[in-house]
Amino acid sequence: MVRRLVALVLLLTSMCAVGLAQGVALDPTPPSRAQVLALMTAMGVRQGVENSLKNAQDKVKASARAAYQKKYPDADEASLKKLDAVFDTTPLFGFEEISETLVGVYQKNLSAEDVQTAIEFYNSEAGKRLLEKLPVIVRQSNERSKALVQEKLEEYSDEIARKLEAFQQDVEQKKPASAGKPKANDSSTTDQKTK
Repeated sequence: MVRRLVALVLLLTSMCAVGLAQGVALDPTPPSRAQVLALMTAMGVRQGVENSLKNAQDKVKASARAAYQKKYPDADEASLKKLDAVFDTTPLFGFEEISETLVGVYQKNLSAEDVQTAIEFYNSEAGKRLLEKLPVIVRQSNERSKALVQEKLEEYSDEIARKLEAFQQDVEQKKPASAGKPKANDSSTTDQKTK
Protein backbone atom coordinates (compact mmCIF):
# COMPACT_ATOMS: atom_id res chain seq x y z
CA MET A 1 0.00 0.00 0.00
CA VAL A 2 2.82 2.39 0.91
CA ARG A 3 4.61 1.48 -2.34
CA ARG A 4 1.48 2.33 -4.32
CA LEU A 5 1.23 5.64 -2.49
CA VAL A 6 4.86 6.44 -3.24
CA ALA A 7 4.25 5.56 -6.89
CA LEU A 8 1.19 7.83 -6.90
CA VAL A 9 3.20 10.66 -5.34
CA LEU A 10 5.89 10.23 -7.99
CA LEU A 11 3.29 10.07 -10.76
CA LEU A 12 1.53 13.20 -9.55
CA THR A 13 4.82 15.00 -9.05
CA SER A 14 5.97 14.09 -12.54
CA MET A 15 2.63 15.16 -14.02
CA CYS A 16 2.92 18.44 -12.21
CA ALA A 17 6.53 18.88 -13.31
CA VAL A 18 5.78 18.08 -16.96
CA GLY A 19 2.91 20.54 -17.06
CA LEU A 20 4.92 23.23 -15.40
CA ALA A 21 8.06 22.59 -17.45
CA GLN A 22 6.21 23.84 -20.49
CA GLY A 23 6.50 27.39 -19.15
CA VAL A 24 8.87 29.78 -20.89
CA ALA A 25 11.39 30.79 -18.20
CA LEU A 26 11.06 29.30 -14.77
CA ASP A 27 12.13 31.05 -11.62
CA PRO A 28 14.80 28.87 -10.00
CA THR A 29 13.81 29.94 -6.49
CA PRO A 30 13.01 26.78 -4.52
CA PRO A 31 9.64 26.53 -2.83
CA SER A 32 9.33 27.07 0.88
CA ARG A 33 8.57 24.19 3.23
CA ALA A 34 5.09 25.64 3.76
CA GLN A 35 4.46 25.72 -0.01
CA VAL A 36 5.54 22.11 -0.44
CA LEU A 37 3.36 20.98 2.47
CA ALA A 38 0.44 22.93 0.99
CA LEU A 39 1.00 21.16 -2.34
CA MET A 40 1.15 17.77 -0.64
CA THR A 41 -2.10 18.55 1.13
CA ALA A 42 -3.75 19.74 -2.09
CA MET A 43 -2.57 16.59 -3.90
CA GLY A 44 -3.81 14.36 -1.10
CA VAL A 45 -0.31 13.07 -0.37
CA ARG A 46 -0.39 13.93 3.31
CA GLN A 47 -3.75 12.21 3.89
CA GLY A 48 -2.77 9.25 1.73
CA VAL A 49 0.44 8.66 3.68
CA GLU A 50 -1.41 8.99 7.00
CA ASN A 51 -4.08 6.52 5.82
CA SER A 52 -1.46 4.05 4.58
CA LEU A 53 0.44 4.21 7.85
CA LYS A 54 -2.77 3.74 9.86
CA ASN A 55 -3.72 0.73 7.70
CA ALA A 56 -0.25 -0.75 8.14
CA GLN A 57 -0.46 -0.39 11.92
CA ASP A 58 -3.96 -1.90 11.97
CA LYS A 59 -2.69 -4.90 9.99
CA VAL A 60 0.24 -5.41 12.36
CA LYS A 61 -2.13 -5.17 15.33
CA ALA A 62 -4.59 -7.66 13.80
CA SER A 63 -1.78 -10.04 12.92
CA ALA A 64 -0.37 -9.88 16.46
CA ARG A 65 -3.84 -10.48 17.91
CA ALA A 66 -4.39 -13.50 15.63
CA ALA A 67 -0.97 -14.94 16.51
CA TYR A 68 -1.68 -14.44 20.23
CA GLN A 69 -5.08 -16.11 19.96
CA LYS A 70 -3.56 -19.02 18.06
CA LYS A 71 -0.93 -19.49 20.76
CA TYR A 72 -3.44 -18.91 23.58
CA PRO A 73 -6.84 -20.04 22.26
CA ASP A 74 -8.44 -19.60 25.71
CA ALA A 75 -7.29 -15.98 26.09
CA ASP A 76 -9.88 -13.83 27.81
CA GLU A 77 -11.12 -10.48 26.54
CA ALA A 78 -9.16 -8.56 29.18
CA SER A 79 -5.87 -10.05 27.92
CA LEU A 80 -6.79 -9.21 24.32
CA LYS A 81 -7.59 -5.62 25.31
CA LYS A 82 -4.19 -5.32 27.01
CA LEU A 83 -2.55 -6.65 23.84
CA ASP A 84 -4.46 -4.10 21.75
CA ALA A 85 -3.35 -1.37 24.16
CA VAL A 86 0.30 -2.18 23.38
CA PHE A 87 -0.33 -1.14 19.78
CA ASP A 88 -2.73 1.69 20.56
CA THR A 89 -0.20 3.33 22.89
CA THR A 90 2.69 2.81 20.46
CA PRO A 91 1.62 4.51 17.25
CA LEU A 92 3.52 4.00 14.05
CA PHE A 93 5.43 7.03 12.81
CA GLY A 94 3.40 9.70 11.06
CA PHE A 95 3.64 11.94 8.03
CA GLU A 96 5.49 14.66 9.95
CA GLU A 97 8.35 12.26 10.66
CA ILE A 98 8.98 11.63 6.97
CA SER A 99 7.86 14.97 5.57
CA GLU A 100 11.29 16.61 5.65
CA THR A 101 12.69 14.01 3.29
CA LEU A 102 9.78 14.53 0.91
CA VAL A 103 9.94 18.32 1.20
CA GLY A 104 13.61 18.23 0.21
CA VAL A 105 12.84 16.23 -2.93
CA TYR A 106 10.15 18.69 -4.00
CA GLN A 107 12.41 21.66 -3.25
CA LYS A 108 15.23 20.17 -5.28
CA ASN A 109 13.07 19.50 -8.34
CA LEU A 110 10.48 22.28 -8.42
CA SER A 111 10.59 26.03 -8.19
CA ALA A 112 8.39 28.14 -5.94
CA GLU A 113 6.45 29.19 -9.04
CA ASP A 114 5.95 25.53 -10.06
CA VAL A 115 4.61 24.62 -6.64
CA GLN A 116 2.32 27.63 -6.43
CA THR A 117 0.86 26.87 -9.86
CA ALA A 118 0.35 23.25 -8.86
CA ILE A 119 -1.32 24.24 -5.59
CA GLU A 120 -3.75 26.43 -7.51
CA PHE A 121 -4.43 23.64 -9.99
CA TYR A 122 -5.00 20.89 -7.40
CA ASN A 123 -7.27 23.19 -5.41
CA SER A 124 -9.31 23.95 -8.55
CA GLU A 125 -12.33 21.88 -9.52
CA ALA A 126 -10.39 20.32 -12.42
CA GLY A 127 -7.49 19.39 -10.14
CA LYS A 128 -9.83 17.88 -7.56
CA ARG A 129 -11.58 15.84 -10.27
CA LEU A 130 -8.23 14.64 -11.58
CA LEU A 131 -7.16 13.47 -8.13
CA GLU A 132 -10.54 11.83 -7.57
CA LYS A 133 -10.49 10.02 -10.91
CA LEU A 134 -6.78 9.23 -11.10
CA PRO A 135 -6.95 5.91 -9.19
CA VAL A 136 -9.75 4.75 -11.50
CA ILE A 137 -7.82 5.91 -14.57
CA VAL A 138 -4.66 4.14 -13.44
CA ARG A 139 -6.52 0.93 -12.59
CA GLN A 140 -8.46 0.86 -15.87
CA SER A 141 -5.35 1.77 -17.87
CA ASN A 142 -3.43 -1.07 -16.23
CA GLU A 143 -6.24 -3.56 -16.90
CA ARG A 144 -6.65 -2.56 -20.53
CA SER A 145 -2.91 -2.32 -21.13
CA LYS A 146 -2.39 -5.79 -19.67
CA ALA A 147 -5.03 -7.27 -21.98
CA LEU A 148 -3.67 -5.40 -25.00
CA VAL A 149 -0.07 -6.38 -24.25
CA GLN A 150 -1.12 -10.02 -23.90
CA GLU A 151 -2.94 -9.87 -27.25
CA LYS A 152 0.02 -8.20 -28.95
CA LEU A 153 2.46 -10.72 -27.46
CA GLU A 154 0.35 -13.59 -28.82
CA GLU A 155 0.28 -11.96 -32.26
CA TYR A 156 4.03 -11.40 -32.09
CA SER A 157 4.63 -15.00 -31.01
CA ASP A 158 2.50 -16.32 -33.89
CA GLU A 159 4.30 -14.11 -36.41
CA ILE A 160 7.73 -15.14 -35.12
CA ALA A 161 6.70 -18.82 -35.28
CA ARG A 162 5.58 -18.39 -38.92
CA LYS A 163 8.79 -16.59 -39.86
CA LEU A 164 10.97 -19.16 -38.10
CA GLU A 165 9.16 -21.96 -39.92
CA ALA A 166 9.70 -20.18 -43.24
CA PHE A 167 13.34 -19.61 -42.32
CA GLN A 168 13.79 -23.31 -41.48
CA GLN A 169 12.18 -24.36 -44.77
CA ASP A 170 14.45 -21.97 -46.65
CA VAL A 171 17.51 -23.41 -44.92
CA GLU A 172 16.40 -26.98 -45.70
CA GLN A 173 15.88 -26.14 -49.39
CA LYS A 174 19.34 -24.59 -49.70
CA LYS A 175 21.16 -27.60 -48.23
CA PRO A 176 23.13 -29.58 -50.83
CA ALA A 177 21.38 -32.75 -51.93
CA SER A 178 24.25 -34.92 -50.68
CA ALA A 179 23.97 -33.48 -47.19
CA GLY A 180 20.83 -35.48 -46.52
CA LYS A 181 22.17 -38.87 -47.90
CA PRO A 182 24.06 -41.25 -45.63
CA LYS A 183 27.76 -41.66 -46.36
CA ALA A 184 29.16 -44.98 -47.60
CA ASN A 185 31.05 -45.61 -44.38
CA ASP A 186 27.96 -44.79 -42.26
CA SER A 187 27.53 -47.68 -39.77
CA SER A 188 23.74 -47.68 -40.14
CA THR A 189 24.07 -48.17 -43.90
CA THR A 190 26.59 -50.96 -43.43
CA ASP A 191 24.37 -52.66 -40.85
CA GLN A 192 21.38 -52.57 -43.22
CA LYS A 193 23.41 -54.11 -46.08
CA THR A 194 24.52 -57.00 -43.94
CA LYS A 195 20.99 -57.90 -42.89
